[in-house]
This record gives sequence, structure tokens and C-alpha cells, in this order.
Amino acid sequence: MLWDIRQIIVFLHILLAITWVGGVFFIGWGVVPAIRKEAYTDQRRFLLALMQWSHSLLTGAGGGVIATGILLGTVFGPISRWNDIWHTYFGTIWMMALVVGILTLFWGVWIGFRYSIGVLSDAALWEAADNGDTTPLFRALAKAALLESVEVAGFVTLIVLMVFL
Repeated sequence: MLWDIRQIIVFLHILLAITWVGGVFFIGWGVVPAIRKEAYTDQRRFLLALMQWSHSLLTGAGGGVIATGILLGTVFGPISRWNDIWHTYFGTIWMMALVVGILTLFWGVWIGFRYSIGVLSDAALWEAADNGDTTPLFRALAKAALLESVEVAGFVTLIVLMVFL
């Protein structure tokens, strides 16, 4: 019975990770390039609505990955004492993954998302781009991409850590 519950939690962990990472990647590398042919103000409206709609879903998925990861390492895994975290290979990798996961989610929610919403909410920036002055918008979008790349680096780090578990 315990093994069956563990398998369900592993399934949820993987499904939530696919949703979190895949959702962020799909928006950044799929949706954004696909709408580049639209007028800037149309891009702004669509992306603002998409980001606001998907934010809670992706944040929930990220939180779920962290929660199921904690369960898989402790209740359904080999970590039963604090000593196991600091004195075993699994515990050390697990703790690094936990810290990276929490920091990645924090960064995505409080830094990357907030900056992106700020850029998308600045209608004057997008209207100026529609009128030919694209430099301020492109600078703001480049900064948004740079900030979001920190989240991507967190995802890559998590995947590397999971390979070593």
C-alpha cells in the first residue's frame, strides 16, 4: 500500500514538474515568438491576459513539485533524521534540489513575473513601439528575458540534480 502511494506521488511530482517547466518554456519559447507578427498593442493585451491566467496555475504546479519532492525524500524516501540530510549523498543532493526549487519558484513569482507584468502593463511603451519607437520596449523585453533566464537556469540545475539522485 505504501509503495502504491509512493508511485502516485512520483507520478504527481513528474506531472507537476512537466506542467511548471513546460508551461514556462511554452510561453517563453512558443507563444511569444508566435505572436511577434501582431501589432505591439495586440501582443501586449494577449500576453498580459495569458500571464495573469497562467500565473496561479504555474505557481501551484511549482509549489506542488516542491511539496511532492519533500514527501518523496522524507515520508516516502530515505531521509528520516536531520543527520540523513547532511551525512548522506542522497540527503545532500535532495537538500540542494529543495533549495534550488524554492529559490527558482520564488524568483519566478516575485521577480520575473512581477517585472514582466510591469512591462506588459505599461501601455504607453507598447503604443510607442506601434508608432515606430521600439527601442524602449526592446530594452524592457531584453531585461525581462534576462530575469526569466534565471528561472530557466534553476530548472536546468534541478534537472541536473535529479540525474545524480
